Amino acid sequence: MKKKHITISCVLVVCIIFSGLAFADTQRTGHRKGLGYKQHQKGGSLQLLAGYQQKNLRVQVLSEMTGQSVEAIQLKLKDQRMGIVMQEMSINRQAFGNAMQAKVRERIKQAVADGSITPEQEKEILLKIDNRIKRRELMSKLIEKGIEDGTITRDEARMLMRRQR
Repeated sequence: MKKKHITISCVLVVCIIFSGLAFADTQRTGHRKGLGYKQHQKGGSLQLLAGYQQKNLRVQVLSEMTGQSVEAIQLKLKDQRMGIVMQEMSINRQAFGNAMQAKVRERIKQAVADGSITPEQEKEILLKIDNRIKRRELMSKLIEKGIEDGTITRDEARMLMRRQR
């Protein structure tokens, strides 16, 4: 009788270990066969398209701001990061950001005209853009006030500020 309990306990322990290993494997690989669970693919087709459009838009804006060709800027960006290229070209980040915002708004309006998004979706996108801008401005003001008040140090402010790329 005692051997039977020991055997059953051992079998249960082995089953628990194997089920734990199987669960850990599904967490690592991102899918469980037969359960309909599928992890979203990072860098799907639409995300890839949006990424290329954004990259090309940046190059176009830099080209317009500097008078250099798109090809010349693309060549520089192959070897260097955007921030370094902007420094070398003496591009003001704020001016670049404003130019990008204008181009993005143009693209959004064009998407409505093309029928790829609805006017309601346009309003939602523009509202999110405006809210993000307001949030960043408010955060900057609060951080500067904290520095002036002595509530936070410059090092703490750098930590809170948006990372420069």
